[in-house]
Amino acid sequence: MVAAILFGPLSLQILFLIIAILALQEFYKLIEGEISPQVILGIITGLITYIVVAGIWVPSFSVLSLIYACIAVLFIAELYRKKNNPFTNIALTITGIIYIVLPFALLVNLSFRNEAYSWILPLGFFILLWCSDTFAYIAGMSLGKHRLFERISPKKSWEGSIGGTVAALIAAYILFRTVGYYSLTDWMVIAVIIVVAGTFGDLTESMLKRSLDKKDSGSILPGHGGLLDRFDGLFIAMPFIYLYLSIR
Repeated sequence: MVAAILFGPLSLQILFLIIAILALQEFYKLIEGEISPQVILGIITGLITYIVVAGIWVPSFSVLSLIYACIAVLFIAELYRKKNNPFTNIALTITGIIYIVLPFALLVNLSFRNEAYSWILPLGFFILLWCSDTFAYIAGMSLGKHRLFERISPKKSWEGSIGGTVAALIAAYILFRTVGYYSLTDWMVIAVIIVVAGTFGDLTESMLKRSLDKKDSGSILPGHGGLLDRFDGLFIAMPFIYLYLSIR
């Protein structure tokens, strides 16, 4: 991932497109049972959404009209599938695209904020996320006593969350001193967003697995579970970072 980000814009776009589509497929496989998401059309719609939101191809007509037309096709296709829970099938097909594909597309879009590719934000984002996750785990295992959200994730603690926050803020300061690009305030705010929203992302994915009585979202990454397990923090954090950088 680090190599793809540093190598250039094309490798970044391709890498996250592959991850987004595989994660979307993993989501559909995870929820399959009484629910029957439209896997093929969902992936096609996700692919189109990624391409236009990431800025890889911007059509001359309205981007929203193209995405909405793809979503409208899902409603039409469901008429011919003769499956139970048709509107639940449609809803969760669309949910996968919003929940998984859009955050990856926004990350790629942010990499071209000034019309020229910069590896600083995508790599900085993952450095902050990895530091937060790693030190939250270390602090939680060694000091954790007070449960953060026991109903959803019994092992998460406030001590771990504080440890992750401190580590992310230190990493943000180091990023400011070494690569700059954003102000110290911006890096600190991004770090806090990643810690807070990333934690909610982790809890949200845990809620999904718990509701389906699953331990891991998949097995594609030995030792980590599935792609949803690995990128759950990104799914909730990235929209808030995009919003912050758009209005600051």
